Amino acid sequence: MRVFLVAGEASGDLHAANLLRALRAAHPAVEAFGVGGERLREAGLECVARSEELSVMGLAEVVRELPRLWRLASRVRRQALARRPDVAVLVDSPDFNLPLARRLRRAGVPVVIYVSPQLWAWRAGRVRRIRRDVRRVLCILPFEVAFYTEHGVSAEYVGHPLVDELAPVMAAMPPRRPSALALLPGSRWHEVEALLPTMLAAAAALAGEVPDLHVRLIAAPGLDRERIEALMRDAAVPVEVIAGDRHRALAACSAALVASGTATLECALLDVPMVVGYRLQALSYALAKRLVRVPHVGLVNLVAGERLAPEAVQGEFNAARLVAEARQLLGDAGARQRAGLAEVRRRLGAPGASARAAAAVAAAVGEAG
Repeated sequence: MRVFLVAGEASGDLHAANLLRALRAAHPAVEAFGVGGERLREAGLECVARSEELSVMGLAEVVRELPRLWRLASRVRRQALARRPDVAVLVDSPDFNLPLARRLRRAGVPVVIYVSPQLWAWRAGRVRRIRRDVRRVLCILPFEVAFYTEHGVSAEYVGHPLVDELAPVMAAMPPRRPSALALLPGSRWHEVEALLPTMLAAAAALAGEVPDLHVRLIAAPGLDRERIEALMRDAAVPVEVIAGDRHRALAACSAALVASGTATLECALLDVPMVVGYRLQALSYALAKRLVRVPHVGLVNLVAGERLAPEAVQGEFNAARLVAEARQLLGDAGARQRAGLAEVRRRLGAPGASARAAAAVAAAVGEAG
């Protein structure tokens, strides 16, 4: 089985790597090539391009990078069509992957989307392209299947792969360290640069109120530690940078300041109360505010169906707001949020997402044959 995989960011790279391992466990002769990051390369993907080359967030930022992204898309497309995979598995990154899906479908390659684009949040009209070009969508959030079913797309909920990834830590949680604050400023460099200084300022102010406060920066996979430490050179509070065994380090924390995204689900699965934050360039935010149609920015809140974790977005993402929210989370508000996080964990389901996704990919190959 020859599989073409495209993962355009850190979380997608992780999920796709686990999928590839599960595929190889069931089908040892699998050959895989495509676009991936560190985790996919470790899983044996032959990279024709790196995930880092696709990683651009924000509408204004994408416009600036369009010429480079077009060249990259052309190179990847040529490789895929020349090597004629048995199946293509495209992970999120819809602006890159949906045009690619059309070309692959025209060439007779069955296309599976793993990790649904957030069409339910904005640009829902793209579902017509998915209905035309994609054989099936493998959803990792429980509320997504109803959206696709309503629009006539074959979709199934395979569970969230983070449950598999974190299962060993969840089964033997480390002792929680009192007054330990985790900082998770994102998986992309522009996120880290936009969010980390404010998080550090908040941590420094909070340390003035909590003398025994211990601050841990939980670095996303693929981020250079030296570059992170350079950003913290002038920090007014000591910070422990965690790059290895990051999930156990996070699970031992009492609260977290976390960038909106998959990391909010990491906190939920590890029972860490959080404040969710995000900031975009002014133009990107103005456009997003007009286009996005969801009541919450944090995935944890979308899964919960309520504002379980406080959100500080754009102008509200400032040190004073973060300090006020973190102060409460280190007290009674943290216990209250944990009660809601238990329901989020229930909704995300049992382990086995990667194996279920691998079985669905293999089934798509069988249907094509």
